[in-house]
Amino acid sequence: MNVLFDATWIGTHLKQNIMHGGLRVIYELTNRLENSNEVNLFYSSNKYDRAIINNLVSFIEENKYSSLQNKIANNQTETFKILNYLNSKTNSNLIKNWSSKQFLKSNIFDKNMMKRMDIYHSPIEAIPDEIKKYKNVKRVFTSHDLMPFTRPDLAPPSFVELLKPAYDSIDRETKVICVSEFTKSELLNYRKDLDESQIETVYLGANKNVFFPNLDETKFLVLSKKYNFNFEKYLLCLNRNQKYKNTEHIIEAYIRVVNDNKNSDLGLVLIGTFDNVEIKKSIMDKYKGFKHIHFIEYVPDDELSVFYSNALSFVYMSLYEGFGLPIIEAMQCGTPVISSNQASLPEIVKGYGICINPFDVELLSDQMCSILYNPELQNKMVNNSLERSKFFSWEKNLEETVQVYKKAIN
Repeated sequence: MNVLFDATWIGTHLKQNIMHGGLRVIYELTNRLENSNEVNLFYSSNKYDRAIINNLVSFIEENKYSSLQNKIANNQTETFKILNYLNSKTNSNLIKNWSSKQFLKSNIFDKNMMKRMDIYHSPIEAIPDEIKKYKNVKRVFTSHDLMPFTRPDLAPPSFVELLKPAYDSIDRETKVICVSEFTKSELLNYRKDLDESQIETVYLGANKNVFFPNLDETKFLVLSKKYNFNFEKYLLCLNRNQKYKNTEHIIEAYIRVVNDNKNSDLGLVLIGTFDNVEIKKSIMDKYKGFKHIHFIEYVPDDELSVFYSNALSFVYMSLYEGFGLPIIEAMQCGTPVISSNQASLPEIVKGYGICINPFDVELLSDQMCSILYNPELQNKMVNNSLERSKFFSWEKNLEETVQVYKKAIN
């Protein structure tokens, strides 16, 4: 079957070193769809942007996917090229607005290619209205979470701007893939006009070639020098520093452990970007007196598995997640998990880690200590993590995604 995949995020964020769950899902799924015997994969962008198209070309060439010819389904007529050239060469808002209006009058997608497509799959963004004109093309949308609608008190404004048009673009003829039963329940409550039969739960996975128990002492020593830390025992947290990620509660619990137990050699590694420079400066200044609190904004995957594997525990106190991909990555590395008990996280951890109230700093510090000072418990949780991680895989995700495509066509 011919599947047209909305690769706008690939084209927008290519080579930007962004650690984002949604982007990881897109990369992992497209890689497997490319190698599937049941799918011919094509790419598109839902925006008129030459830079995005050029990045998609680079992505296809660099990954040595099948011939580039006719691989991208966007309209690339001379009119498109001229308008895009005008848009890129001017600082005039008047000309930019005019060219944008001309774009909207045109077709985003190549008509001849669209006649050959069976599926249009949007992994995050809105399904363009133009797609709905092609009756031969069945629509699939992936729902990661509904935080802007169910927990607007936690959602960054950018989430609302992105997801409101996306969820508005779903109709009764759209097949929806939800990444957890929790997300499916949230979607049915938010969009009561949808029918449960059009929604499928397909869990995510972690790449087994990247995330595995990686206890190589030499690699860890190299990383400790590269990132300038000198502790051997540490707790690990991986997320963007946003309000709903609840990072400061983790830091406060860690400080409590260090102060109460005089454990000055215990480190806390926090990997993830900050929303802006002001927030970064505020947090760094607040905790600069604690020499073993270590902030790292970006770590490539091959190093990330070493960080996971050597941590005493992975701590994830998020107040809202549609899935919680880092938990599976940590488990697959054999890392004990202490997780929040909010949203989808108990469904993903399912008794194989510790799930607690994310607002209780004292309880969190107690759980940190229980792993720190109880080797028997730690070993048990290592085995629990490895066992639970077997339930999730990208191979399983691919198989179930292809089944959704088949159901949409039939």
